[in-house]
Amino acid sequence: MKQARRFFSKTRLRLVIIGVVVVCVLIAGGVALREIALQSAEKNLMILHKNGTQKPDDFGAAADTVWIQSGDRRLQASIVRAPSNCGDKVAVLLFHGRGETISDWAKAQAFLNQQCISSMAFDYSGHGSSTPPAHISTLNADAVAAYADFVERFPASERHCILGHSMGVAPMLNAYPLFRPAPVCTVLASGFSSLEDSARASGAPAAIALLLRGTWNNVRAISVVHGPLLLIHSDADKVIAPGMAERLEAAAPMTAIRVTVHGFDHNALYESPRLAWWAPVLTFLREPDDPAH
Repeated sequence: MKQARRFFSKTRLRLVIIGVVVVCVLIAGGVALREIALQSAEKNLMILHKNGTQKPDDFGAAADTVWIQSGDRRLQASIVRAPSNCGDKVAVLLFHGRGETISDWAKAQAFLNQQCISSMAFDYSGHGSSTPPAHISTLNADAVAAYADFVERFPASERHCILGHSMGVAPMLNAYPLFRPAPVCTVLASGFSSLEDSARASGAPAAIALLLRGTWNNVRAISVVHGPLLLIHSDADKVIAPGMAERLEAAAPMTAIRVTVHGFDHNALYESPRLAWWAPVLTFLREPDDPAH
């Protein structure tokens, strides 16, 4: 009888050990599959190219080129300060989107300068002339480093705001809890709901999209924004599916301002900046606490 009990005890032990091994293998396999999915998403998401020749100076606004340290990487940035005769000063940190560099935003920085808004645009790791590599993790870290540099370069007397466009919404929201001091106002331009939704919209297999769940989930991250928040998108945007914009708007705090502009393509805010697109954003940047909003 004792031998039988010892046999069954050993058997149970073996089964437990086998079970633990199986669980570990499954976990390791899941982690490996998720890493493969992330690498695939990054490969399709990160469209990298060098900066073009355009600068804000070409459009009548003097710009300074500066470098930001992000870990062991250096990020190139462009700063355009509002004219000295402007009244209340506002400075906005620009988080550009997929396949863009600071040279693409030269015209937009000059436009903001004409509206008495200072701006700082920067290139994430691997983008433009910034040090590689370009990964979701490095972009998240870059957002924290860029904001810290931004608040150091612009005096506390200026209203510090942030604006993320398209892909740039994700690292901006991901890093938001680490921004010190918190920005006075936040703008989400042509934002998407999550990397998982983007993968599904692009035709990726459902299993691959599912592995991306939780990464760059803007629907979840938007809840951490505690301050004036504006979401703006165009009804003619062919890049961000309407459902993604709607999910992001639905997740925003009740106090958030939601604006739909008409007839503008996805990149209109920086390719051909006009008051017709920018007017609600400019009003918000200048007076984000105005109850009339």
